[in-house]
Amino acid sequence: MSNTLSRPTIRKGLLIAAAALAAVQIASFGYVSSASAAAKSIVITIDGNVQSGWTSAAINGTTYLPVKPFAAALGATLKWEQATKTTTLTQGARTVKFGINSKSAVINGKSVALTNAAALWKDGIVWVSARFIADSFGAQIALDGTTSTLAITPRLHPYVSDGKQGYVNVFGETVIAPKFEEANDFKEGLAIVKQGGKYGYIDIQGKFVIAAQFNEAYDFSDGVALVVNDGKSSYIDAKGKTVLTPEYDEAFDFSGGLALVRKGDLFGYIDHTGKEVIPVQFEDAFYFSNGLAGVQIDGKYGYIDKTGNVVIPATFQHVSDFSGGLGLVQAEGADGEGSFGFVNTKGEFVISATYGQGFSFSEGLAAVATDGVFSYVNGKGATVLSTKYEDVGDFHDGLASFEEGGKYGFINKKGEVVIKAIYDSVEAFDKGLARVITGTTANLIDIKGKVVAQAKPPEVAAPETPAAPAAPAATTPAPAK
Repeated sequence: MSNTLSRPTIRKGLLIAAAALAAVQIASFGYVSSASAAAKSIVITIDGNVQSGWTSAAINGTTYLPVKPFAAALGATLKWEQATKTTTLTQGARTVKFGINSKSAVINGKSVALTNAAALWKDGIVWVSARFIADSFGAQIALDGTTSTLAITPRLHPYVSDGKQGYVNVFGETVIAPKFEEANDFKEGLAIVKQGGKYGYIDIQGKFVIAAQFNEAYDFSDGVALVVNDGKSSYIDAKGKTVLTPEYDEAFDFSGGLALVRKGDLFGYIDHTGKEVIPVQFEDAFYFSNGLAGVQIDGKYGYIDKTGNVVIPATFQHVSDFSGGLGLVQAEGADGEGSFGFVNTKGEFVISATYGQGFSFSEGLAAVATDGVFSYVNGKGATVLSTKYEDVGDFHDGLASFEEGGKYGFINKKGEVVIKAIYDSVEAFDKGLARVITGTTANLIDIKGKVVAQAKPPEVAAPETPAAPAAPAATTPAPAK
């Protein structure tokens, strides 16, 4: 697990598309009764990117999407056989074949039953169950009823073969052939790859969208990405066009419409036009989350809003980004650094600062320790899982790492060991897979512990990050991740 209250890694960002949200009307088929077809707006996102111009249909409780744009967004090619009205989708080594109104489909040569999810035909368009197609290609799908958003996340992971890097799905099947010197995770539809000693960006089909031309390149955030050539930093848009060249000693990702910048030893924030909306004045600063950003003033930490106003006074030894509506803070103790607790966006303690160690919330739980042994609490501070471990990780994909006897494995939210502690170090699960390391060998495993592909070796890193302000010291040593 990462160090207690360590500063967020400034790795130029989580890719957040800046496309404007567009309400997408659910279209009912002509032969579908009003009782079975919903009639409300829904927003569809693929890997965080809003899919404008799409229509969808809710039929008997199943969400349907037009297959052609859906397949393209997942990186699959489509073949239509008119004579048999059969569709075949291919994504790397994976194929999914189905017919109109058929009660079954064929995935990689094996027949699978379809329950209320048969493909439909209307006005020359093939409509498919969003969940069936997403599941078939290992994508994650979730409907947020509060925002009427159907979020679909392809789950592709970098892997290694014969010294080159490509991408596999959660089943371990090759989706993009290993042909790159370096490959990084997909963020909002694009991934940074290295070819010919330079970095560029590819789409989910493995095609270069922005040619490999940069000495350094970082993930997109708020529709732009930071790139560096000849020591000069610039922000580019998704087509590779330079949109902003800030004159600072260091620039970081955009988050919530603002980017962190450094001049000398002080930090401030700029907007997308390059305007310095929060003057450079802080000794340390974090990204925005939940509308707030942690900053250091006169040696202590607090939080500011997007106008630069201090909304939570700087009275803490350390703070973290907000997660799950709560921010992890370290109170001041008699000898300086005190215990850990959690505050809301008003600065009120929701969970008192009584813990010797603490980590941010993930999947509704936060790891905290008293007397060196970890447990997990919910958002109200109630202990929901006690462990016997002195080193644990956050929950991701329902699993958290733990250390026992100098080795690492994974437990579920009941505390049951799902993957035995046999690895020298592990990383958190992300999009269905986790990287585990034994000696100099790295592999990708699924949530059952099965090795699905060879991963980047420990010495292979993502593009080097410009130096960030020093992170607060860990209270205990943490394993290399």
